[in-house]
Amino acid sequence: MTAKMFTAAAINPFLEVRAVKTPAVSPDGAWLAYLSDETGFNQLFVRPLTENVGTARQLTHMPEPVGAFAFNPNEAGILFTVDCGGDERHQLWLLPDLDSAPLPLTKAPTVVHLWGAWSPDGKRIACASNARSPHDMDVQIMDIATAEVSTVFSGRGMREVMAFFPDGQSLLVRESVRSGNDQDIYRLDIDKSALTPLMPHQGKARYLAARLFKDGSGGVTVCDQDSDFMAIHRFAAEGGSAKPVVELSNHNIEALALSPDQTRIAFLANEDGWSRIGIVDRDGSGLISFEEQPSGVIGSIAFTPDGSSLIFPLESASRPPTIWRLDLGAGHFEELVGVDARGLDMSGFVDPVIERFESFDGLGIPACVYTPKTPPPTDGYPVLFIVHGGPEMQWRPDFRADVQFLLSQGVMVVAPNVRGSTGYGRTFHELDDREKRMNSVADLRATRLAVGARDDVNANRIGVFGRSYGGFMVLSALTEDPELWSLGVDFYGVGNFLTHLIATGPWGRQQRAAEYGDPTAMREALERFSPINRISRMKAPLLIVHANRDPRVPMGQSEDVYSCLSGLGHDCEYLRIDHEGHGFARFENRLKVFLTFARFLEKHL
Repeated sequence: MTAKMFTAAAINPFLEVRAVKTPAVSPDGAWLAYLSDETGFNQLFVRPLTENVGTARQLTHMPEPVGAFAFNPNEAGILFTVDCGGDERHQLWLLPDLDSAPLPLTKAPTVVHLWGAWSPDGKRIACASNARSPHDMDVQIMDIATAEVSTVFSGRGMREVMAFFPDGQSLLVRESVRSGNDQDIYRLDIDKSALTPLMPHQGKARYLAARLFKDGSGGVTVCDQDSDFMAIHRFAAEGGSAKPVVELSNHNIEALALSPDQTRIAFLANEDGWSRIGIVDRDGSGLISFEEQPSGVIGSIAFTPDGSSLIFPLESASRPPTIWRLDLGAGHFEELVGVDARGLDMSGFVDPVIERFESFDGLGIPACVYTPKTPPPTDGYPVLFIVHGGPEMQWRPDFRADVQFLLSQGVMVVAPNVRGSTGYGRTFHELDDREKRMNSVADLRATRLAVGARDDVNANRIGVFGRSYGGFMVLSALTEDPELWSLGVDFYGVGNFLTHLIATGPWGRQQRAAEYGDPTAMREALERFSPINRISRMKAPLLIVHANRDPRVPMGQSEDVYSCLSGLGHDCEYLRIDHEGHGFARFENRLKVFLTFARFLEKHL
């Protein structure tokens, strides 16, 4: 069989598919709010949450995408955040009710505001802000009626507000002053500005989410304290030892919700990237699972105010992001909010399978392998490897328009979770830290060699694509193993760790230094790990894409790589996108970026 003709323009219909996400239910149970990019980028919508979900209504018409949002727990109104061009310096806005125009609560475009929580009476909000120092996040409280702001705690490094305690006099605060993978949680007494450790621990711990008991006795949190995997632990309001409530063998728990009567806990388990819903009694007994659950990835979960249902977003490799309800009495799953495929036939979309590949030290590296439905050509499928960013992330079988386009064009896609990925326990997660950085590149090499040896693969047509840290992996693959790759695509990747750690957003610098290495102690190693210092070894053509307002990986990283390659006369294309950050939030920019991507693959793969 001859190779399938690759048509770059065929990507357009795939990019037209819209998404809905981040559902939330109003405290009275009347309204379902969510984000939709129907207009081209995320805005806030609501629908009546009745037996038959009513017509959607767009609440916001902001000139920028809406980020986080939360209903006032006691009055009408929604708090939401907006940044400028993806710069992550979010400002706080208020919709007083569902019929009013939004009001700005903060007007400091150079300041980062990390949304935190509403007070139980709905009269105050708490957030973290770096107004005092670009490097440090302080805890602030705002009175909604007067807009008066008070700083209730100042300190070094990163911290976030997770919740108000039920009495409204204290805050649950998560600190990441050592790293994002080594955290602490505290009770912050607002009047005294005093922190009380709630879960003292030896060694590292990470806390993903927490819910507080209404009686003020404490709460539950998802963490890996004293464990290799994320579990649900109970903690007391006065601190002390924590008690495991739900632990799963070799699987992470990623999110939880307390029922309104606080007798049950719903949670999400991560099974090789796929999400599984579970419910237990508050003490961890009586586990219930749901065999009829649709397959896919679930980002959050919440009880309806009457406790009868769970609301959650769901997507899979073959299903765009939608919003669902689980009726707990009947065990019935129902799609509440779908998306418009705009005429695209999604019946041919492909889900991946998990395969594991042995690396240089015998470690098994899991990968999502997507095989086209069309038979392989005589010389085998061309392949595009996609490496996730982070690096503290996991490739999961969520919806990717670019992946489904590639499959439709007869391209196999392989997405490895190299060491350092989350989802497989802390031990696996830490295997690429600092001086072990290049071991993850060795995992990519081993996986590439194994896939290239398959009978249905053309070993001479294998490329690699990645975003952010995945872009670093692309540059490293092309400079460490230049003979193995036919092309590379680098979206806003790190080329030089030393300059990256100087230029990245100061509020996140400590977390990145903890992962990659402190330049004062590891300068020589960081120079060796930086692909820019080996750029002359590159042989494959490269596409670079970067946006001018990226606060995480500033555009200078790509500018330097492109300048070096241009000076060497290397085959390199560079697309610069204006008014975007660490990603592409606007439809017109996604269209421009991925059409360029498709044309580059049409030419070189």
